[in-house]
Amino acid sequence: MAAAAEYLRRQPYVDPQRLGIYGMSYGGYLTYAAVTYCPDFWAVGVALSGITDMKLAYEEEMPELRHYDLEIMGDPAKNAALWHERSPVHFAENLRAPILMIHGLHDPRCPVSQARVFRDALLRLGRKEGRDFEYLEFSDEGHGSADREQILRSYRPAFSFLRRHLLDPPR
Repeated sequence: MAAAAEYLRRQPYVDPQRLGIYGMSYGGYLTYAAVTYCPDFWAVGVALSGITDMKLAYEEEMPELRHYDLEIMGDPAKNAALWHERSPVHFAENLRAPILMIHGLHDPRCPVSQARVFRDALLRLGRKEGRDFEYLEFSDEGHGSADREQILRSYRPAFSFLRRHLLDPPR
């Protein structure tokens, strides 16, 4: 994501001050990672159903996903530093761009606690909801939806957030 941002920033038709990042599921994780690991690149972020704390996700997620995590990251105890390093929640203080977090309460892949721990970290850091971040939790959704109305319920606030922060920023 950093390489893509660097490339875009060099293009004559791109305003480097208006780069945003948006993603769902693994893309949600990438969004959290991008805005905390490379905070100077992004004017805004929108994360839907993303992971923010790898160890917490491992403890709460479906067993088949635990196997995948172990294959990629190794044992959480033996490789604790790596699990910490790959968890954007531990770098929330780096966040500079406003972020919108959207998560379904019944998400079996990426438990809602992932958005909550990031939101809570921002609050502990003195960040204000409505100014520095926005948080939406849907009580009747899981990990995305095929239902048109539920899709629109997530996408409308996401696109509105992007519009406000990228196309109509305060002058």
